Amino acid sequence: MSKKLILIFFIVLFFNFCKDSTSDNSDTNDENNQNIVTYYVSTSGSDGNTGSENSPWKTIQHAVDEINEGERIIIKAGIYKEGVYIDKEANEGKEIIIEGEGYDKTIIDGSSADRDTVFFENAKYIKFRKIKIRNAKRAGIRLSYSDHIELSELKIENSGKWGIFTDFSDYTTVSDSIISGSKLEHGIYISNSSDYAEIKNNRVFNNHACGIQINADPSMGGDGISSECTIENNIVYNNGKGGGAAINLASVRNSVIKNNLIYNNYAGGIALWDDAQGNEWGSKNNKILHNTIYFPDYEGRWAISIKNGSVKNSVYNNILLGGGSGGFEYNESSLEGLKIDYNIYYRKDSNYMINNDDEDEITLTGWQSRGYDTNSFFKKPSELFVNLSGFDFHLKSGSSAVDKGMDAGVKYDFEGDERPQGSGYDMGCDERK
Repeated sequence: MSKKLILIFFIVLFFNFCKDSTSDNSDTNDENNQNIVTYYVSTSGSDGNTGSENSPWKTIQHAVDEINEGERIIIKAGIYKEGVYIDKEANEGKEIIIEGEGYDKTIIDGSSADRDTVFFENAKYIKFRKIKIRNAKRAGIRLSYSDHIELSELKIENSGKWGIFTDFSDYTTVSDSIISGSKLEHGIYISNSSDYAEIKNNRVFNNHACGIQINADPSMGGDGISSECTIENNIVYNNGKGGGAAINLASVRNSVIKNNLIYNNYAGGIALWDDAQGNEWGSKNNKILHNTIYFPDYEGRWAISIKNGSVKNSVYNNILLGGGSGGFEYNESSLEGLKIDYNIYYRKDSNYMINNDDEDEITLTGWQSRGYDTNSFFKKPSELFVNLSGFDFHLKSGSSAVDKGMDAGVKYDFEGDERPQGSGYDMGCDERK
């Protein structure tokens, strides 16, 4: 191949790689199908129009009522003051797509909606994305008995109670979104025996209670368990003024919590428990891996708390910088099958890093003498990160977290960098390049 052809090849390859992700549809039913039926909504349209790009409808609700599986709605830029009810069912490979032009352009204002701004009920296989939802009276988005709903590239703010709330809904995906300012409770709340939730690459902050909560609610029907969930690569901060951990899990089983950056929250970091339903409803067989949890000095509760029948959990490669309380809290009912090691601990002006149910404080050395955290160690936050005061939690050169972890099966960090970069796995959410 000539040098000229080689140069052209690499130029084409570079520009294909750098294409803006907002213009690159990767869905089964629109990537390779240029003839997908697409309808349009515009604030200047009319519901008496045909729904074409040149003759758009005016309301999102009308478009939803008209759409069928394998079709798409594009909501043009503007502010839409309406509530939206979605009860459509589609099938895998023929998903319904509802998308805006970006959450900085397409806005649904829920101040005039009855309760939940966007309400999915008995819906299936829908992709909802690139929209801002604000001022919901209760939930910005609610899913009820709705499976395989993908929520992505959203901005949900100033909700009356929750940003996103689900009940009895399986295979919910929440990704690449910003959820903030829930006034009464949580940013993202997966509830009522919902399984297979995937919560990834979100920024969740300034919510009154938990940032992210999965609570299976055993008293509310169903099997009372949420299983096979994944919470990864999220940045969760400034939540919990009203109580509740940044990531709060009750009756959650066989799930993975990894590569999350959790800082400056007011209550706990990651909590596994039974929601006061009894030890048989504890959170079991979960993996807590490569999370960075930081509290300012003397503030907040425990970086990780595992209690009330939450047994057979694994805790590896985390940075646990407890402020007011310490790195790890447990009670005797949660020790069965506990695997905990290769973690970094810190607590200002105290050697007591571990706590048995607020009754018995334990030093890291004392904890290690019991056979736990034998490869873990104490380190000041200032010795770990690039710029703590600027909330830059990347590991700095010479950080004690570099190459000191174990292979816990996590092959990338919170930004997608491959692990390991050096001779070993780095602790916390960042793998230093």
